[in-house]
Amino acid sequence: MTTDLPPLPDDFPLPEDGPADFAPYEQRIGPGMGGGGRSGGGASEPEPAPPAQLCAQLETPDLGEAVATQADLAYYGLPGQYQPPTGSADVSATSNREVWQKFLEEELYDTRRVRLEHVHLFEWFPLSPGRFHTPQAEHQRRLAYEAMFQTADGKTYFTPAGKASMILGGVGAVRLRPRFVGGEPHYFMTASSSAVCHEGFPVLVPRRFYGQLKPRLLQDGAVPVTLSGEMRYLPDDLPGFFGQKREIPRLLLHVDQLEILPAPRSGVTRFLVSAAVTFIGQVEGQMGPYLSYVTFDPASRDSVQKAVAWLEEFYTGQQYPGQIVTDFDEVIPRFPQAQFGLADVMLGKLSAERARSFLEANGLPAEATRPYFVIYNQTVKQIHTGGGAYVEGSVYTEGGDFVGRDAG
Repeated sequence: MTTDLPPLPDDFPLPEDGPADFAPYEQRIGPGMGGGGRSGGGASEPEPAPPAQLCAQLETPDLGEAVATQADLAYYGLPGQYQPPTGSADVSATSNREVWQKFLEEELYDTRRVRLEHVHLFEWFPLSPGRFHTPQAEHQRRLAYEAMFQTADGKTYFTPAGKASMILGGVGAVRLRPRFVGGEPHYFMTASSSAVCHEGFPVLVPRRFYGQLKPRLLQDGAVPVTLSGEMRYLPDDLPGFFGQKREIPRLLLHVDQLEILPAPRSGVTRFLVSAAVTFIGQVEGQMGPYLSYVTFDPASRDSVQKAVAWLEEFYTGQQYPGQIVTDFDEVIPRFPQAQFGLADVMLGKLSAERARSFLEANGLPAEATRPYFVIYNQTVKQIHTGGGAYVEGSVYTEGGDFVGRDAG
């Protein structure tokens, strides 16, 4: 773990033009997405900064982990499990490390009032909330840095042995559409004391605050705030995709008080989001499952577009044809053909039959997914085909409004 976030770079290391300048099985180190930004408490030896672009081959268990993590996001969108917060804040935290430590010490029980002071609010949501702060995740990130080499020109790369350790280490975020809670659209967001989205704490923010936040989100990528609300946990009995035990309960802070602050924390000049995809494809003549992620400045459309373009080099070009498995954006689906596309997962469009064929073809336990699909078909799919409501619109647009409608 680290004590302070390293200075962010002036330029994000994404290619300006043309294809990526390194093979997809290599991973170059880039500055600006460190594993810190925390304050308070003891600290171990700092981790190196993760790469800004990565593509690694997956083992079969890692592919299953990626699919299961994506499928589990569907449960966050279920209505009826969030109630409006009440009461006043009685626990406060000033850093990512502190709030997750309170969780580990069982201080953040369901309905507990929590106040997060001077955090940066992103409109992206951690792919796997809290994983980054577990010992297992730190171990995975360190493993990734043991599998590196340096070229003659001084550039540093991961070897294929790096695999998906960074994702298993908690790196990654997704963007979800808002959902109705108590008759009001709510947004799945992240509150981070650092400049890095996936290090933060998941929060559910009512629409009444969103109009104040959006101009700053567009301008800066994240908004410095102090907020408070009540802890919410999703039911423990909802089955995992493969019946696996969840390392961390699905949780978030349901916000009902929010104060926008004039400036970010000292030393934070830019914000970073990481986004990942998995795919089955042929890379350097070898067919198999691969994972790739990039980091980008959420305030820059150009940065986001370059990140997506970098990923597309591996999927849409003749050099690296592949079948997309998971993506990262429900608001603007970047890869609509994805087998486990986020828009399909969240809107109840995930097909059990299609998923079964894919899993069996890739050596994954299709039979183990039966309990998940029973719940999925009875809840998520039913909600979006039988009168449930979601919010239509794009969080990414600069204007316009959201329209709630029955999903058909």
